[in-house]
Amino acid sequence: MIRSIVLIIVISALVACGSTPEKQNQTTTPVTAVNEVVDPYKDSQFYLKQASNTDRKSDQQSFLILATKSAIQEKKPLLFIESILSNIDVQDRHSVMLDIELAKALLYTGNTESAEIVVQRLQQGSISPRFAITMRVLDAQLQSIQENHLGVVKSLFQLQSLYENQISTSDQILVNNLIWKHILKVPYQTLTRFRTDFGTSSEAWIDLANIIGQYISDPVALPSQLDRWQRIYPNTVTLEELPLQVQQLLVVEPYKPTTIGLLLPLSGKLSKLAITIRDGFISAKPFDSLTTIHVLDTSLLTLEEIDAKITERGIDFIVGPLEKDTVSSFQQSKVISTIPRLNLNIPEIVPTQYDNTPDSYYYSLAPEDEIEQAIDLFLEREVKTPAVIFADNTLGKRLFERFNSAWFEATGKQAESIAFRNRSKLGEAVQQLLDVDASQARINEMKKLFGSRLETEARSRADIDAVYVIANSQQTRLIKPFFDVNISAFGKRLPIFASSRSYVVDESVQQKRDLNGMMFTEMPWLIKNTEPQLHDLYAKIGEQQTQSKKLFAFGYDAYNLIFALKQLKILPSQSLNGLTGMLSVKDNLTIKRQLSWSRYVQGKIIVQPEQNK
Repeated sequence: MIRSIVLIIVISALVACGSTPEKQNQTTTPVTAVNEVVDPYKDSQFYLKQASNTDRKSDQQSFLILATKSAIQEKKPLLFIESILSNIDVQDRHSVMLDIELAKALLYTGNTESAEIVVQRLQQGSISPRFAITMRVLDAQLQSIQENHLGVVKSLFQLQSLYENQISTSDQILVNNLIWKHILKVPYQTLTRFRTDFGTSSEAWIDLANIIGQYISDPVALPSQLDRWQRIYPNTVTLEELPLQVQQLLVVEPYKPTTIGLLLPLSGKLSKLAITIRDGFISAKPFDSLTTIHVLDTSLLTLEEIDAKITERGIDFIVGPLEKDTVSSFQQSKVISTIPRLNLNIPEIVPTQYDNTPDSYYYSLAPEDEIEQAIDLFLEREVKTPAVIFADNTLGKRLFERFNSAWFEATGKQAESIAFRNRSKLGEAVQQLLDVDASQARINEMKKLFGSRLETEARSRADIDAVYVIANSQQTRLIKPFFDVNISAFGKRLPIFASSRSYVVDESVQQKRDLNGMMFTEMPWLIKNTEPQLHDLYAKIGEQQTQSKKLFAFGYDAYNLIFALKQLKILPSQSLNGLTGMLSVKDNLTIKRQLSWSRYVQGKIIVQPEQNK
């Protein structure tokens, strides 16, 4: 341990090399009792030297805990703090104060398991009332890591109610950040039950959550509602103690364009798709809106001509273009690059966003979003060995590679997989994936030895615990029955999952029965039959085709996104409830879609409830 402590001191010295060294005394710092050196003005190096100069393990451990506390205050690198913690035995009992500091440091570095051990030890003993606030905050931090959204919010509301005006500024900032992190993930109906239970502070947070949920995409109402919120609760939560995101929301100016340029290839091979997107976009514009929309054909107009029209018509927000290569080439325009825009595709390389240029967002119906959603569900359900069956074409290979790389990143394992070239090879692919063909070969060998009257049954492999299908609707309808008949009587029925490519609108009851039990992701608009008036409108202007309805919804959501982009950029965990899914903004300004999970059940499609902790 002494050797490790010396190493830490060396690391500490290297970390400090960035600043001009001060002249130091050459005398060795004398070792003193732990209680005598608990001083907020001592730095981590001081405590590390104290630890290295004592032979008593209990004192060494105490000094190391104090060193981590100082290192966190000094904003030392995480690796440095972790190196100190690696020499502390979390099973050893310390004073309440030191155990609390140890738990804080472990939570700071993300070592949840060890922090839980220390907190549980503290909870078993008798704690002085002066540590009550700190213990409640520690418990809330643990619940936060476990994503117990409701538990965190309720605990901290109760804390503020019981200890009003007794919470230190630093603890209050931590409490506010924890509330903000979780309150938007608790249904508003649940929050209203707390309105009268925990005082004015909880009311302020509940009202703020309601404002965000209700007005996030309203560029006029949101600022006025936030201003009203500040006037109603001027002293409840001070501005300095608010989380940075809330401070940014209070001053953000949402996009309120007066003239929108919609750039689409209305001529040529993509014209039908572009017209459907245009119809959806224009349908989203309210009748009383004063915003003007100018539609520019990127197939007929050159970039120079588009630049001229944008300047001439005073366009202050751009939506489009649609093709990947056009998105990339239009980035070079000096006119377009000065105007905020929502690109309707994502280039292979998303340009870096600079503070001195208008924001450029990227929105598409990329199937990769569904791959990531499937991985999240498998991890949540503790799937150990998923198998992927995919069409042996460019799209199928691309999506499988995305699935496999994401699975490997999350688990360190490769996914089982099989590709099929055509419909006639589907049965063979399923049997090969499940090792049924190998089992049948062994049976044939046994029959040669013992005769054809031998009673046998082929067995499928038992380690696969989920199947993900990357195929179109026709292929999926053939794949699903093959899995049903090739699972041996000794094995459990495999749960089968698929993407929205497996679904088509206006399926017959029999077609739904063919996929009984299968779960898949799809746009809420197509599954939940939301926005009935919009469905009626679409029936008058569009074809009852799956792809067309998706593109109409894509255009519709693109319009509504404009007015929520800045707010969603500040709140990456918050979503806009769109036709194409729950829409949020990622760090690189791409739009992430969260689709609905649905299940085929006896000829019907049942939307699965959202998982709320």
